[in-house]
Amino acid sequence: MTELASGVDRRDAHAAGPASGPSGRGPVPLADTALTPIGRWRFQAALPEDWVALQGVHGGFVAALAVGAVQTALGDPTRTLRAATFGFLRGLRPELATFEVEEIRIGRALATYHVTVTQDDGPPSILGRCHLSPPWEGTSFSDLRPPALTPPADAVRLTTPNHVGHVHHLPTLVHPDTTMFAGAPHARWLAWTRPTSPDQVDAAWLTMLGDYFPPAVSVRNTGPSRAVSIEYAIQIHTSDHTIPLASDEHLTCEMHATHAAEGFAIEDGAIWTPRGTLLATTRQTRLAG
Repeated sequence: MTELASGVDRRDAHAAGPASGPSGRGPVPLADTALTPIGRWRFQAALPEDWVALQGVHGGFVAALAVGAVQTALGDPTRTLRAATFGFLRGLRPELATFEVEEIRIGRALATYHVTVTQDDGPPSILGRCHLSPPWEGTSFSDLRPPALTPPADAVRLTTPNHVGHVHHLPTLVHPDTTMFAGAPHARWLAWTRPTSPDQVDAAWLTMLGDYFPPAVSVRNTGPSRAVSIEYAIQIHTSDHTIPLASDEHLTCEMHATHAAEGFAIEDGAIWTPRGTLLATTRQTRLAG
């Protein structure tokens, strides 16, 4: 969830790296948070204060750790994440969290796991379901096309006043028409970003990225409003374990809220490589009141 007061900083956007977070320590990569096994199916991680959004630790960040827990529990690198869905039930504090993995089914190719995130032996905060598989033979096509593979010269830096929230951990540029609370005709984010070293573009990092941006409805709205994610789904469209990027390359990210009614909005997203290959798609159901 993000309710931010501003979305861009127009100071030397292309030259800047990630800004400092609330602690002033600078960007904190996903790899800095260790996932420690405490049994065959249980893991723990100390959730960092640097990734606190306005309603607890950023949900996509925690979902990425949950993906890591499932991958470790499975222990089969030939089966990569293909799809995952996460229900965000309550906020998480920047404290120790437990990830409980449950094996649901192991087929000849497809493996399905559930993962539950809790704190202090309390009720679930996040419920996840992950499907992992090697590639299959089948039809291959894509009707989705990236709007642009490189940021325009007038792209602006994504940041917020006083570095509130989590959006300072990636070097992100947004299209100049992507302005929060601008009353735009469409609820659409268009941005370009890349990992902060030593993170790499892999399934866990993409899970974080798919939930990284402020809500798309904020571009169409004219002021702050609730935009809490209640369900987040991601589909990964490659079996490659990592996607290399040159130092000057970015992923293209488009997030579009296509419908809102009765306080709920549906937001669809797509993430492309610099060569125009579709890496991942997402769908979120958000409060939008």
